[in-house]
Formats: sequence, C-alpha cells, structure tokens
Amino acid sequence: MRTTSTLQRRPIHNDRRGLAWWLAVAVCKPVLVVLRRPDWRGVAGIPRVGGAVLAANHVSHLDPLLVAEMVLAEGRVPRFLAKDSLFNKPVVGRWFRAAGHVSVDRAAGRAGYDDAVRAARHGRLLLVYPEGSITKRKDGLPMTMKSGAVRIALEASVPLVPVAQWGAQEILPAYSWQLRWAWRRRVVIVVGPPVPLDDLRDLESARAIEVGRRRLEDTLSAMVCELSGPDTPPQ
Repeated sequence: MRTTSTLQRRPIHNDRRGLAWWLAVAVCKPVLVVLRRPDWRGVAGIPRVGGAVLAANHVSHLDPLLVAEMVLAEGRVPRFLAKDSLFNKPVVGRWFRAAGHVSVDRAAGRAGYDDAVRAARHGRLLLVYPEGSITKRKDGLPMTMKSGAVRIALEASVPLVPVAQWGAQEILPAYSWQLRWAWRRRVVIVVGPPVPLDDLRDLESARAIEVGRRRLEDTLSAMVCELSGPDTPPQ
C-alpha cells in the first residue's frame, strides 16, 4: 500500500482521556442512563492496545454516543473519523479538535485519509461509519458501504473490527432531533471478530480494497440483520 508524505502533517493526540472527554462523559452519561439499557456483546473483541478501525452501522444521531460509551467502558478512547464541516462549527468543532477526532475532507479523495492512517499507525482506535451517513433505508438496515474503513485498515496494517448496533433509532429516529422519551429502551451493540484482510495484501491495491469492502459490507450487514430480526430482545 502506498504511503504519502502528508502523513506527517498534524500532531497525534495521545490515547488518554483528556478534559474534553471527561466533560463529554459528565454531560452525556446522566442522560444516557435514563434513556437506554445497554446490552453489549463481544466487547472482548475491542483491541486492548494498538491501532484498529472499528466499523459501525449508523441508525441515529444518538448512536455515536452509545458506541463511544461502550469503547470508553472497555478502557480505550475512540477517535471518530468525521467530515471536516463538523470541525468548523463553533462549539462542536472545538470539542472535536480537543478530543482528538480525525477530520476528513471528502473532496480531497485519498489524501483526506492520510491523518486517519497515521493515527491508526500510532495506536489510535478509529471509529468509522462506512455507510458515510445515517442509513436511509426504511428498515434501518445498512446501505452500500464505502471503502474508507478498509483502505485505512489495509494501509495502516491494523485490525478492521465490525460493530453492529440496534435500538438507538427507537430513542432518536434517523435524521430526527426529537427524542422519544421512554424509560431505558434496550440498545444492543455487538463487536464481531476482525474482518480478514491479511490475504489481500498481495493483491493490486484497488482489487484488495474492493474485496475488503465487500467482506465488511457482507459481515456488518449480516450482523445487523440478526439484531433487527424477530429474535432481537424487545425494546
């Protein structure tokens, strides 16, 4: 995989909780305790040390908080891969920068992922939404996935870990900011085993990325389908 010179552009934050994260936990945790009843499965699959890419499905504006809560509870600090426009907002942008999240300019193409590759190589745990946005499917299942998460994992030589979650949309529906107030709805988050990528490293770059993308899409979609089916614990 090709490495670009821009990988040295920005400093990398360390993997300890800073003031920004402690502030977020202090503000958000009391609200989450009231809204959701967490059902976390497979959390031993979160790497305890070193870089990794967590690839999660996206059903609500709320689910980043819920997935981050799980990762923090396991002793790691998640760094979101987020569009650069979020970093330009007055309050949200300051928090994103202080918390060490990674800005991606989608118009910049491959170069927009250089900071993410560098962060993963330096041991950061990156949280990526491979759909690129909250799902637009009426059934809440994942849309076609983009290749960014696979590209980062391949180039940085770190695990690509699928994370399926279901239930956040029952608290805050997709593309809505109006909460459905209820006492502690169940939210299920499942961490799966890493998507195999090692056998792709000898392939031509574009081919490796596309095969990896399809593997991630098939794996994560199957995990979410299982959660959304009739055997899913009631909300």
